Amino acid sequence: MPTLQELYETAVRDSSASSISEMDVRILLCHIQGIDEMSQFYMRNAEEIIDLQCFQADFARLLNGEPVQYIVRSASFLNREYYVDDRVLIPRMETEEVVRYAEDMIRTRLGESRLTIADIGTGSGIIAISLKKLFPRADVYATDISARALEVAKLNSEFHQASLSFLEGSCLEPLMRIKHRVNVIISNPPYITNTKDIARSVFDYEPHLALVDVDDMLVYRTILRTYRLVADFPCLIIFEIGYDMHDRIVEMMEGLSPKPTWEIIKDINNVDRILSIKIEK
Repeated sequence: MPTLQELYETAVRDSSASSISEMDVRILLCHIQGIDEMSQFYMRNAEEIIDLQCFQADFARLLNGEPVQYIVRSASFLNREYYVDDRVLIPRMETEEVVRYAEDMIRTRLGESRLTIADIGTGSGIIAISLKKLFPRADVYATDISARALEVAKLNSEFHQASLSFLEGSCLEPLMRIKHRVNVIISNPPYITNTKDIARSVFDYEPHLALVDVDDMLVYRTILRTYRLVADFPCLIIFEIGYDMHDRIVEMMEGLSPKPTWEIIKDINNVDRILSIKIEK
């Protein structure tokens, strides 16, 4: 049987003409070998592979463009591991910045008393679970239009022992249905309009419902049109946004009446990433 190091070198060479990263190969090898910490890979790379056929089959999927996270059924977000499959989007590092920003704004503007948070379009549940861990006393609602996505979010909430309330439905409709009010609304809606911008591995495998904006910022506009029906003031609304949405956001926000206090926040790469809205009453 070949060693991990031998397989790693062969796989990197065989994938040199593709978009597969060396990290993807290491993740795959660690998954097969049962290595939990990536740092252990280099300490154990002289071991023989446990299941060569399994690695070869999974590596073929990787060469075909399938994201490694779907192959190993796991993705990292804010130092926690989450179950993912093709029912939900793969967590992105940019969304970590949204959660960190939300944490700071909640602590600064609201504190932890009477804190009720709604994560709209929760997907795998990463935002809702992260905020519940940061604010254990908060009531956290996780909503999604996809029942299949909620199944994944429930698995992750159980694994991380995060007590969430799950609601199926579009935008704020589930909260209206149960007549519940919240003072934090956070959402990472579908915002990609030009599918040519989407990498093949993303377009072919990740759910389009959570990825592609087919109706000109519909989720953003619907939430901003209806938030007063569920808001407990003062209220924060935090959206993740795309790099090319600045002009459309300005037009949308300027069209609101009454006008809230809002700003667009750039991420670590100096790209527009967060739409932050503060509403006092």
